[in-house]
Amino acid sequence: MNRDRKKIDTACGDFDAGGLSRRTFLNRLAALGVSAGVANFVALSPLGARKAYAAIGGPEERAWALAQEMAAKAEKKTLTLLIPTGSIGNMTPYVDKWKNELGIDLEFIEEPDEVVHTKGMQEAVARTGRYDVMMPTAMSYPDWIDSGVIYDLTDWVETYNPELFNEEYGVVFPASHHAQLYNGRVAGLLNDGDQITLLCRSDHLTDPDKMKAFADAHGYPLDVPKTWTEYHDLAKFMHDPDNNFFGSLEYRSRYYVKWMFMQRLMSKGRLYFDGDMNPTFNSDEGLAALEDMLAINPYLHPDAFSFTWSSNYNAFGRGAGFMNIVWPSGFKYSKAPSTGPATTGKIAATVMPSDTLSDGSQLYAGLFCWGYGYAVSRYSANPELAYAYAQWMTSPTVSSDAIPYLGGYSDPYRVNHMKAPTQRLVDTYSPEYLDTLYNNIVNTVPDFCLPGGFEYQDALDKEVHACMTGEKAPKEALDDAARACDRITRRIGKEKVKESWLSLARNLAEPIKRASGADQWV
Repeated sequence: MNRDRKKIDTACGDFDAGGLSRRTFLNRLAALGVSAGVANFVALSPLGARKAYAAIGGPEERAWALAQEMAAKAEKKTLTLLIPTGSIGNMTPYVDKWKNELGIDLEFIEEPDEVVHTKGMQEAVARTGRYDVMMPTAMSYPDWIDSGVIYDLTDWVETYNPELFNEEYGVVFPASHHAQLYNGRVAGLLNDGDQITLLCRSDHLTDPDKMKAFADAHGYPLDVPKTWTEYHDLAKFMHDPDNNFFGSLEYRSRYYVKWMFMQRLMSKGRLYFDGDMNPTFNSDEGLAALEDMLAINPYLHPDAFSFTWSSNYNAFGRGAGFMNIVWPSGFKYSKAPSTGPATTGKIAATVMPSDTLSDGSQLYAGLFCWGYGYAVSRYSANPELAYAYAQWMTSPTVSSDAIPYLGGYSDPYRVNHMKAPTQRLVDTYSPEYLDTLYNNIVNTVPDFCLPGGFEYQDALDKEVHACMTGEKAPKEALDDAARACDRITRRIGKEKVKESWLSLARNLAEPIKRASGADQWV
C-alpha cells in the first residue's frame, strides 16, 4: 500500500480545488510513489482526483502490495506465463518494473492460440509446475477448473478486491460474469474485451455519387447497416471485384465461421440450446441464419474461405473491401497508419446489426467470442504472486495503459476503458469506437463457456463450414451439428452442463432473455 496516503490525499484535494497545475500534480504524485498510470487516470477522471484515487487506484495498489510481500518470500524468482502467440505486446512494457522493483523475472512461453487450451489440459495430467500464470480464453475455465489445473480465485478476489463488478470501472456486464465466472465462482481475470463489431469504409459512405445511387436503388440513405437486410444490400452495392474491392470480408474459414453463424442465430432470438440443453441449431432460425450467410457469399473477398485473423486484418487495412466483422483489435489494426494504410481515418463502426423477430420488433445482440484472461496454475510454486500479477495487470489503471500497445490482443473491457478513457485509449480507438464497443458489449452472448466448450464449438464449426463449402445442405449440416452436440452432452453429463448453461443464461441482457425464452428458464 502506498506509504504516503495522507500526502496523496492532500495533493488530490489541492488539485481538485485548482491549487495545482496538472504537471505539478503529476510530479507530486510521482514523488510520493504513485504509478504514472494511476496519476494520469486520477488527473483526468470526471470523478475528481480525490475520489478517483480512493476508488480506482485501489486494485493496482492492493495487487502491488501483495506482489511485494510474495516476491520477498519467493525462493523461485521467476514467474512463467503461458500465453497465446501474438499477445505479448501488452505485457512486455512491464517486464523491467517487475525485475527492477520486485526482483522477479517474467518468462513468457508462447503457444498458438488454438493450442493453449490443450497445454492446460496436459498440465492437469503432467503437473510439472512449468507455468505460474496461464492465459486461456473464457471457454477453458470450466474444463480447467474441473480438472484441477487452475485455482478458483474467489477467495483471493474477496481478499484483494480487483473491483470486477464496480459500476464505474469494473468489467462491463455481462462480460464480467460470462468471461470470468464458472458457476458463480471466479476462475480467471479478464484481460481482453473480445467482442465483434462491424466496420465500414466511411469514405465510400460519404461519396456523393454512391449516396445518390444507393438511395435511388434502395429507397433509404447510404449509412452503416442497422439490420442484417441492410448489411446484405450494402455488400451487394459496394461489391466491385473488377477493381479488387469486395462487399465484405467476413470469415468463411474453418475455426472462424461458427462465430459468423452464432452471431446471426442470436440476432434472430435463438441461443445455442434451450433450457433443457437441447441444441437449437436446427431450428427455423438456424436455417434462416445459414441461408443469410449463403446469400452473402457472392459478395465476399475471395480469401474469406481461408482467412485467419491476421490475413483478414491485413486485407481490410490495405483496402480490399467495404465491410468487415472483426474484434476490436481489428479496428486498432485498421486505424493505425502503419498497419492500415488504406483505412486509417476512414472507418465507420457500428454495433452488430439487428434482426426482425416474429412480433416485428428488432433485436440487437452481440457476440463475446474468445476473451483472454489470466488463470493461476494449481502447480505454481508462487500462486499468490501469480494472482498478484493477474490483478495488477487487469487493474483499471494498468490495463488502461497496457491495452493501447500494438502487438497484443488486449482490448477494452472495463467501464472506464470506454466511458472514462485515457488519452492513449482515445488515440488508439477513437471516442466514437469506444462508444460503439460499450453499446455492443452490454448485449453480448458468450461463447460455449461450458464443460466441453471447445468440443461443442468445433462440432458446430465443422458443420457450418461444410454447408458454406457446399458439402452439405443447410438442414443436413445443422441436424448433424445438433446430434454431435447431444453426444457431447451425454458423455460429459447433462445435469453438469445444464447447470453451467443456466448460469450463463441467468446473466444475459434482458432483451435477449425475453426473445430466446431464457427468462422462463432461470
